[in-house]
Amino acid sequence: MPRPAWPTRPVPRVGAPARIRHFGGGAERAVVHAVAAGGRRLVVDSESGERLEFVLSPATAKFIAAGAAHGPRLELVGD
Repeated sequence: MPRPAWPTRPVPRVGAPARIRHFGGGAERAVVHAVAAGGRRLVVDSESGERLEFVLSPATAKFIAAGAAHGPRLELVGD
C-alpha cells in the first residue's frame, strides 16, 4: 500500500502552535520559537513566559523536555 504524500502529524515549524503537557497533568499553550536538528529539537515560548527546549525521543517519537526523562511533553497542534 502506498504511503500518504502528506505528513500524518504536524510538521515542526517556527510559529506553529503547540501544547505543553506537564508531568502533573496540567497543560499550557506554547508557540514554536526555533527548530533544529532536522526537526528533532524544538525551542518553544510557553504561555507563562518561559522558553523551553524539547527533543524528539527516539524510543517514543514524542517530544520530551531536553535533559529530563520525567518532565513535560510537547504536542504540536495543527493549525
